[in-house]
Amino acid sequence: MKKMFFGALLTLCGVIWMVVLTALSITHPWDYNNITGLLGFLLGSKTLLAFILAVVIAAAGLYISYYEAYIRK
Repeated sequence: MKKMFFGALLTLCGVIWMVVLTALSITHPWDYNNITGLLGFLLGSKTLLAFILAVVIAAAGLYISYYEAYIRK
């Protein structure tokens, strides 16, 4: 049960991180070599690596929670 809670916390942290970066891209639009939107913001503000890391953390948390809930007996 502790591992499932850890997976849920990882997922929550990753999702919150992604939501914050997405909200920042909406409130602070950026044009990076005619690339606009979320990708333009991430490239222009140099936060693309942070966004990818947040996606990886959220995916790892989902996998841990899924494994603990359904696969592990």
